[in-house]
Amino acid sequence: MQTETTKRPPKPKKVETIQALTDKVARARGIYFTDFRGLTVAEMTDLRRQCFQNHVDYVVCKNTFSRRVLKEKGYDGVLNLLEGPTALAFGYQDGTVPAKILWDYSAKNEKLVIKGALLEGSVILAKDVKAIKDLPSRDVALAMVIGALFSPVQGFHGVISGVLRDFVSVIDQIIEQKKAA
Repeated sequence: MQTETTKRPPKPKKVETIQALTDKVARARGIYFTDFRGLTVAEMTDLRRQCFQNHVDYVVCKNTFSRRVLKEKGYDGVLNLLEGPTALAFGYQDGTVPAKILWDYSAKNEKLVIKGALLEGSVILAKDVKAIKDLPSRDVALAMVIGALFSPVQGFHGVISGVLRDFVSVIDQIIEQKKAA
């Protein structure tokens, strides 16, 4: 029998799993928590395929491992979501992509339940995931910002071009009048 002071070292597989999960949590811009009870193997495979095609990791992991990693990272606000069977969807480049995939899939298959999310370090309730789903992707949002920044410049360019065009037109008319006289 082992005493408290002589604990066994953790199994290498557990250490590897926790390390992989820690890496995913550190890199993720968005982490979504789902309850997948009732999904068949074919439905899970379809969901995972959709996630993979959009560069999202969809992982089923023990809640004790998830709790440990999330607590170490200071995300205590989502620990209550780790009840029952829980799968995590990780979005690395754009934290809103998993929301779109999971919301659309749960609309087709009510067995998939979105429990909540962690987006850019903020806890998001399940009811608010729909709002995240409707956000533009990071690339589209950046394009919108750049467009808004360049719009006044383009307007100014148009005004200056118009003034120069009118000036050249007036000069051409004066030259034509001088030639005619």
